[in-house]
Amino acid sequence: MKKKIIYTILAIIVIVGIWVALNPQRALQSVVDLGMALTSSMKHRDPSKEKAKFELTADAFAKEFKDNATEANKKYINQAVLIEGDVTNVSGVTVSLGSIACNIDSTEIAKIKDVKVGSKIKVQGLVVGYNDLMEEISLAQSTIK
Repeated sequence: MKKKIIYTILAIIVIVGIWVALNPQRALQSVVDLGMALTSSMKHRDPSKEKAKFELTADAFAKEFKDNATEANKKYINQAVLIEGDVTNVSGVTVSLGSIACNIDSTEIAKIKDVKVGSKIKVQGLVVGYNDLMEEISLAQSTIK
């Protein structure tokens, strides 16, 4: 009985291996499709619908990272924050508030055209990282409030 199971598993592995060798593009696409199917039913986080855990000015937020990046990372990474500050740059889907790069969520892209350099805005997003070399904080899934 054990031999039968082992031979069946080996036969399946050999057949799949041959199919992958003959159809590498299709095999890769099948793996990607399987991954998408497994993850698409998962509920994704939407920081725009959360109550921001922290509300700060852009300057105060940037200062915390500049003064002690390790502690600021522990405190803010993967947290929803509401930042208020002056727009220093608008490039593609990114709105910068000083050293804070806010990647605007795809549902909010239409609002970017109304954002002007020098204007004061509030942005809520998920803190995803800090680049200490560039001294830049990254927010993802940001929404303009």
